[in-house]
Amino acid sequence: MRHSILLTSMFALAACNGGREGTDDPSGAEGITVAASGIEGGDPTGLDGEAGDEDDDEKLDVGGTGGVVPCPEGQVCDDCVDMSHEPCDDGSTDLFNAIGLNCPGTPEVTGTVDGSPAAIGMRTGFGSTGEWNPREGSKFAVIGSGFVGDLDMPTPAGDLDVGPTHCNDDVGNFDPGGTLPAPLRTNDVGGDCVANEGLLGTGDCSNTVAAQFNQGMIANDYTEMRIVASVPPGNNSISYDFAFFSVEYPFYYGDVFNDMYVGWLESESWTGNISFDEQGNPISLNAGFLDFRDDNGNTPELAGTCMAQHAGTKWLSSTAPVTPGEEITVVFAVFDLADSILDSYVFLDNFQWGCEGTDHPMTTPVG
Repeated sequence: MRHSILLTSMFALAACNGGREGTDDPSGAEGITVAASGIEGGDPTGLDGEAGDEDDDEKLDVGGTGGVVPCPEGQVCDDCVDMSHEPCDDGSTDLFNAIGLNCPGTPEVTGTVDGSPAAIGMRTGFGSTGEWNPREGSKFAVIGSGFVGDLDMPTPAGDLDVGPTHCNDDVGNFDPGGTLPAPLRTNDVGGDCVANEGLLGTGDCSNTVAAQFNQGMIANDYTEMRIVASVPPGNNSISYDFAFFSVEYPFYYGDVFNDMYVGWLESESWTGNISFDEQGNPISLNAGFLDFRDDNGNTPELAGTCMAQHAGTKWLSSTAPVTPGEEITVVFAVFDLADSILDSYVFLDNFQWGCEGTDHPMTTPVG
């Protein structure tokens, strides 16, 4: 049985020129208000408490980051700017406000979450160094293949990497197995979706998911945030920031028992994963961005958390192309592979509508 929560905060559609440390709760997650759902906090399982220049009248040069993107009919391309907004998560318990969506003056989006309620939450930071302070506003969202309430439980001295004391849980019957929820697909498209548009919608245009997924074949403890939205008529890209952590490191580093994060975009411009490293590795233990590898248990950024002795990334930023005016679906999904223990988590923040319409998605470290 999967747990779905529908969020439908309504705001006016904006034009393209519109424009810590620790948590508030020692449990590691804050209360989440879900608009029109009647669900607010009170969950003892872990939720509670918590551009370019104009070439001519028909084209927009996007600053050499991906070629020329058609200008929407009736739109003046010089007006296209990255859409800005005032953060609206201070005092909010709305998970999508926490990543910068459905704030006043921004486009309306519909958001849903699926998975164990205990694997979904909001935070104001992580660790004691400020490395993972919010990227936008005062909070960020967190989803995991384990309980978010475990994140602030320090790794005991001498803890065994093969069986961590914390962040090592089966969250329940949220196990899709060999097929991920639509529109996610685990198969490569076997080519370049930009060069051959006929490949769009046939699988993962990034060709990054299959190799890692097929090692484990079975996905367990699946948790997602999902966004359905119309692209503002003057914008041709989306971007968001994230960080990934896993207690699978170091014992199962490079093994089939490897958790995975997928940022999936379903668009006229791209269908597939948009978050992967320069070598085409998906975000997992094998990705090149795993900067904090706490082999000796003395990495200050992870001290005092369940990720001590384990590993995580810096804040990373993914940017992907979209088509102005279309309806898109974005899915942020994390899950265990092969087993249902040794948990992984993803922090999510700073979703933006932009004018960086590159041909292919890219992910780079923030800063």
